[in-house]
Amino acid sequence: MSAATHASGRVGAAPEPRRRGAAVEATVLDTTIALLAERGAAITVDDIAAASGVHKTTIYRRFETRELLVAAAIRRLGEQQVPPVDATDPRTALETLAVSVAAALRSPQAGNILRAAIAASAATPELVALADEFFRDRYELAREPLQRLVEAGEMRRDLDPIIVWEQIVNPMHVRTLCGRLTSDAEARQLVELAVRGARP
Repeated sequence: MSAATHASGRVGAAPEPRRRGAAVEATVLDTTIALLAERGAAITVDDIAAASGVHKTTIYRRFETRELLVAAAIRRLGEQQVPPVDATDPRTALETLAVSVAAALRSPQAGNILRAAIAASAATPELVALADEFFRDRYELAREPLQRLVEAGEMRRDLDPIIVWEQIVNPMHVRTLCGRLTSDAEARQLVELAVRGARP
């Protein structure tokens, strides 16, 4: 009998510590998201440890700095609220993504975190780089449908597709910072304006 079988009475028990580790990490990230929404980016690792019930040294083993933890939490929130889309029609894919972004930004949680992250970035150079990395990563969700529009002759080939996507989502971010919501219809209008402006 193998050590893994002996330890649990069944084959395949070896990955259990990894599963527990993933659960701990998810708890830490979800707690960080909740605290960011409630208190802003001034939260400390001590705050997160106390609220999550995970020891501070365990958190630091997974995230070397508070900034890396905050960035990972924001990335997790983005992945949860704006998942990739798979639509046959690229225009439909773009509209679905834009509507998902608008819906996410309408939630108090996402709006508060966006404001907190930008405020913190102004004071923490490391967060500036991490925020840029986050947005670039999320923008990549739109590259494939935009590239398909280029290949279909509906967009100019000399334009960077990500710049076109920025014309769609960046106004939503600014509106959120100003306390204004973006409706699904307005998100679709932003897609229409950006794609129309990028036509050959």
